[in-house]
This record gives sequence, C-alpha cells and structure tokens, in this order.
Amino acid sequence: MAKGWVKRWGARGKGHRPSHIPALEVHPTSMIEQSWNLPPSKSHMIRMMVLCALSKKKHTLLGFKQIGEDAESMKRCLTQLGIEFTELEHGIQIIGKGIEGFQRSPSVLHAGNSGTALRFLIGLASRLDFVSMVDGDATLRNRNHSNLLNALSPLNVEFSYGIEQERLPVLVHGPWKGSELIVDVSSSSQPYSSLLLASSGLEQECVITTQGIAVSRRHSELTIELMKESGASVDIDNDSTTIAPWTSSPPIEWVVPPDGSMMAFPILACVLTKKAIHIQNPVDNVDALGHEVLLDHLDAFGIILDHSTLNPRGECKSIDINLRDANDLLPPLAATLALCGGGRLRGAAHAKHKESNRIQSTKTLLESFGISSTIEEDGLSIEGGQRLSKPENLIDTFGDHRIQMTAILLASQVGGVIEGPRLHRIADPEFLDRLSTMPTEVLVKGVQR
Repeated sequence: MAKGWVKRWGARGKGHRPSHIPALEVHPTSMIEQSWNLPPSKSHMIRMMVLCALSKKKHTLLGFKQIGEDAESMKRCLTQLGIEFTELEHGIQIIGKGIEGFQRSPSVLHAGNSGTALRFLIGLASRLDFVSMVDGDATLRNRNHSNLLNALSPLNVEFSYGIEQERLPVLVHGPWKGSELIVDVSSSSQPYSSLLLASSGLEQECVITTQGIAVSRRHSELTIELMKESGASVDIDNDSTTIAPWTSSPPIEWVVPPDGSMMAFPILACVLTKKAIHIQNPVDNVDALGHEVLLDHLDAFGIILDHSTLNPRGECKSIDINLRDANDLLPPLAATLALCGGGRLRGAAHAKHKESNRIQSTKTLLESFGISSTIEEDGLSIEGGQRLSKPENLIDTFGDHRIQMTAILLASQVGGVIEGPRLHRIADPEFLDRLSTMPTEVLVKGVQR
C-alpha cells in the first residue's frame, strides 16, 4: 500500500502558478481609528488546545472573540480525532479525551498553513495505534519536516510520504516503542515541542536529547511552562530533557494572552501614518515569546510608549537587532527600519525555513515598494530614511501571511495589488477592518515564477 501511495503523490512542479491569481487591490487610505486590538496568541492557543485535548476533563479557553485560521486548523483536526469543542462568546470550551481516547479520523488531518499544527499533529498521530494522514497547504508541502520524522523513526513509528520537494501528505502509524528520542533544534523549535506534548500518557519516563544551536527558544520554553501548568514534571540538564510519566490536567479556565509578534504591525502603522495608535490589550513581557525586543527598541523607531499608546515623537536612529528568538518579526521590522534609521537584522537564518525563505521574500517585498536592502548570511542590512514608491506589478507574498500584512500596510500609503487576499486571516481576522478604505478582491493574470 505504501509504495503505491508514494507513486500517486508527487510534486506539482516548481514554480507552478494558476492562470489567474486572487489578490487585494489596496488604495491609499488611513486608519479607521487610532486604536488596535491585538489578536490572541496562536502559539499559546494551539498548545493550550492540545493540552486540553490530552486531558480527560472539560476546560475553557478565554480572552478572545475570534481565532485565526492556524488555530482554527488545529481545532478542526482535534475535532476529527474525537475532541469536543463548543464556541463561547469570549472563548472556547473543550472536552478532552486523553491520548488513549483519540479516535481514527474519517478524513485527512489538514493543518492548512500552520506549521505548528502540522508538527503537533504528527507528534500526536505517532502515539496512536492506527494510521493517520496528515497534510497541509502548498507552503507546508514545500517545507522540510525531516527533523521530526527522523526523531520519531527510531521508536518504530511508520511513515509514508510524497516524493521530490513535496513531503506531504504523510501517513503516520504509531504507537511509540520506547521513550528516548533525539531531535535537531537548529532550524525550528516545533519538532521539540511536538515531542514534549506527545509524551502525555506514557507509562515510563521520556528522555529527549536536543542537538544543534536552538532557535525560537521562548516557544519551546512556552511549551514546557504550559505543560507544567498541566501537571507535567520536566527536568532539563544541558541538552537532555526528562519528562516523568504524566497525564495532562490543565486549569479548568485558561486565559489566552494577545500575540506579541503582532505588535510589529501597529508599530509599522505608527511609523507610516505618523499618528498615535493606542493598543487596547498590551502584551506582558512574560507572554511576548521574545517579541518584547520590539518594545525594547521603540526609541530607535522614533516612537514613545505612553500608557499603552504608541506616539511618533522621537528621532530615529540606526539599530542592530538579534532575531534568533523572534524571526516572525522580520518582514514588518525590516520595513520599519527602512522608513526610520535603518540597521541590521541578524540571527534569523532559520527564517529561511518558514512559509517562504522569509529573508529573500522580505527583500523582494521591499524592492516592490522601491526599498533597497542587502541579504546577509543570517538576516538583512537596511539603509534608513528610504521612501516608498507604488509597485508597478503584482506584489508576491509567497503564501506568507506576515509578508502579506506588511505589504498591505505599505500599500495603504502608496497603493498596490497584493497576492493572497485572505492570508491575514491566518493570524488576525480583523486586520483589514482597521483601514478606512476596504481593499477590493480582484483576479490578476498569473505569471510563472
């Protein structure tokens, strides 16, 4: 069966594009109001959903009205595995089943655009004594998932997957035979977090050895913090993580904090409009997951934070920022530096493994608006004091919602047509509602890459 399945699944062909591409036509506009409500943190929410699903009790996640498509993908896939969700006015109620209560999905577990959901689902599926098919969108099909598969294979977990550059869908058949794993954390923290969460319900101690220089460390630390809140005992000694046998038991009510990485967009909007923007739900540093680096350097952007309000009052200056633990900031932060005092974004080599090669795609985005930058080995160098010009051609977003959201804010000043009209919904469904003039969805004749 596996060999035949592999033959049926192959790559669509590098550079494939449809004949007509859905896009947004953005005209120069202003903000509908100088107030910004940050969306809930999908990093927190997806982990909390998994931990509640691994429980055998009823739990409620609070603090939001809408969730982005990444979290929605995780919710949908957990529902397929038998977990019960109920929508509430300001949250979601979840009835967990425990890992032994998961049911075989009647259809493919499709993670959409969410790399986090995909890898967590692979980890969960690897514990189950039946076959699960896990898939994602085109951007996930072109990403490398070998670090997680290589970590699980020694436990006799069976995989069958596609060929050439597309490694999805993947058939996963557990359960684990053993509890000692080795995982590479040099390009992403998600495989490590996936293994940590999947250890729930094991009858013996689990030991995970990490290899490589870790990136996005705050995200793996978040996984461990939430596990401890759910009753896990985790001991870390250098590169060895030991988890005692545990069954997930999260708080009955759990508040999801706002997304710290989304602060990059009101900051860019403040720089563009030169108007004050009030943050309705500011992020505590403890929940910012490394993105507090934004607030640490507001003065370099010529911004003063006063009672949760961003005020464009100061002078800009050149700055050097390490994004080792915050590579999601790269597109909007690069645009902000170009319009302010410039500088260097470093420590983001792992951004090459996101929805797109985010270093190259950020440079391409900036060039669309007449902004120059230089690719470095681990990031970008950007000259300050640059001015925007209206793009002559369709702005390619590479299926990356952070590229798209940055492009929309830049186009709100000079206009532009932007590929991917719904990408922002992955993280922030209300993103377009902040513009005074709603962009128009259009179809643009495709050009092969």
